Amino acid sequence: MNFLPPQWIDRIPSTNTALLQQLQGGESLPSGTVLAAHEQTAGRGRGSHRWQSAAGRDLMCSFVLHTTVEIKNLCSLSMAVALGISDFLATLTVQAQTKWPNDVVVKGRKICGILPELGRSAAADDRTAVLVVGVGLNVGMSAAEAAGVDQPATSVSMEVSGTFHAADLLPGLLAALQPRMDNWTSAGFGGLQQDWEARCIGLGEMVTIIDGDELRRGVLVGFGEAGQLRLDENGTVSDIWTGNLRMGSVEKA
Repeated sequence: MNFLPPQWIDRIPSTNTALLQQLQGGESLPSGTVLAAHEQTAGRGRGSHRWQSAAGRDLMCSFVLHTTVEIKNLCSLSMAVALGISDFLATLTVQAQTKWPNDVVVKGRKICGILPELGRSAAADDRTAVLVVGVGLNVGMSAAEAAGVDQPATSVSMEVSGTFHAADLLPGLLAALQPRMDNWTSAGFGGLQQDWEARCIGLGEMVTIIDGDELRRGVLVGFGEAGQLRLDENGTVSDIWTGNLRMGSVEKA
C-alpha cells in the first residue's frame, strides 16, 4: 500500500475516532490516508483501555486501509503492523519484540499499541473491508511517567540516549510499515509467520489469555494460518482468536 502525506492536527480526542467518523459521515477516504496528532485527549486501546500520552511526547497516528482479504484473516493485520513497527525501531537501535495480538514490547515492557477497527466507506463495495488502524508509540515518556502506567511500559527515549521528536519519526515508521502491509495483503499471515514467531514473546511458554472475565491458561504452542493463537491446555490444543496475553499463570484479570 502507498501512504499519503500525513495530515497533522494539534489536539484531538482520538485519531481513530476522527477517521471513523469521517467514513461514517460519507467521506471517501482512500486507502493510505494518515491522520496524526500532537496530542490526544481520549486515545483508546483495546476494550476499555485508554492510551495515555502527554502533549507532543508520543507518536499517535491512524491510517485507512481498504482490503479484500477474508474477514478471518483480519486477525493478523495488527501482527503485520507490529512487525513493521519493530522493523522501524531496529533502525533506532531499539530491539523490540512482538506480543500477540497487537503490541510491541522491549524487554517485556510495552512501547507501542495497535488498534484496528472496522469502518464504513461509500466508495467500498461489498467485498471490500475498510479499516482504521491506530498506532500509539511511546517516544518521549520518562521513567517517572512509565511508573504511573498500569502495566510495564517504556519509550524510545528510555531505551536510546538522545532527544527524539515524535513528528520526526512518522516518515520512517510509515516507510517500514509499507512492505509489511504489502506482504500481508498478498500472502496473509503465512507471509509473516516466520518473522512473527522469531520475534514474538511467549512461544513455548506458559501464558494466560484474558478475554473479559474469562481466563485461559496453557502453553503457547504456535499460531494458526490466520494468525490465531494456539493454546495447549493440559494436552488439548485450542485456537484463540481474541484476548489479552499475559506471561505466566495469572490468577485474575
